Amino acid sequence: MMNAQMSAEKKPRVCVAIVSYNSSATLPRCLDSLAAQTYGDFSVVLIDNASAEKPGELLSRLSVPTTYMEMHDNLGFAKAMNVALEAAGCEFLVALNPDAFPHPNWLAELVSAADQNSCFAAFGSVQISATDSTKIDGFGDNLMAWGQAWRGQSLPDDGAGSDVYESFGVCAAAALYRTKSLNQLGGFDDRFFCFYEDVDVSIRLRLAGHRCAVVRSAVVDHVGGASFEGKSDLADFLVARNQWWLLVKNMPVLLLIAILPGYILMQIYALIRHPTSSRMKGLREGLAQTGTALRLRRMVQAERKISALALNKWLTWNPFDFRSRTSNVKRL
Repeated sequence: MMNAQMSAEKKPRVCVAIVSYNSSATLPRCLDSLAAQTYGDFSVVLIDNASAEKPGELLSRLSVPTTYMEMHDNLGFAKAMNVALEAAGCEFLVALNPDAFPHPNWLAELVSAADQNSCFAAFGSVQISATDSTKIDGFGDNLMAWGQAWRGQSLPDDGAGSDVYESFGVCAAAALYRTKSLNQLGGFDDRFFCFYEDVDVSIRLRLAGHRCAVVRSAVVDHVGGASFEGKSDLADFLVARNQWWLLVKNMPVLLLIAILPGYILMQIYALIRHPTSSRMKGLREGLAQTGTALRLRRMVQAERKISALALNKWLTWNPFDFRSRTSNVKRL
């Protein structure tokens, strides 16, 4: 089902992909924020993952070319993003959650940063809490060596300088990717469904020799919490499962051997903190699928362009950084 077809003669540089699932409470504001962007060379792909309340009627809020696609089942975020990647055909693919509300210059700042930093493949946004404008909800994605990922919750106080900061990775709640780089990776890993699928993309980008950054002037207000772990059975299941897959697929062998003892200790700690059957089920599922993860690992490692040491520079080994949600970024 299409609302407006993108021109076959000249596609815009940017395609903004929104994956919606029962998002009627926030999607109207998200679309209104897109309509107010100062940058106009973009289209929208709205993918609805079998919501109870279909959002197609909201597309009248947009004046840009828009493709609306209804899925028969909930594909999850990762697979839906791959649908958008295939449909877009633009230079840049932007992921935007329906509960993220971009400031008017958001898209312009992301594109400008991409144009000025050609060796970077992904650019994240500053996420401000939509309910408390004094709270940072995300400034760069970070990854602890043992598999725990988090959005940084602090802005660096480093004086004047570049607006772009290198980070381990970017949060797909509001991020720009070079379409060519995503296609080279094979897109998102839809086995993750949701949770850690963007972390998996970030680490695979880095292994392939690309870099990731967060743009301080590209701002969105975000409803989502800083961490969903412990807030639902599904989240506990997916986090426990996907952390293991992330490590087995992507970590160079020397790093994988080094982190396994710490990973075991962190899992024991997490199980004490969140002693749910869903977490145990997720861990069992992850371990049961280790063979598949190892097969995918061979493909990832065959395309690796950087050393284990180079990747290690962007991993965090201090558990207190995870506890405090420190933003480990470096100004360009």
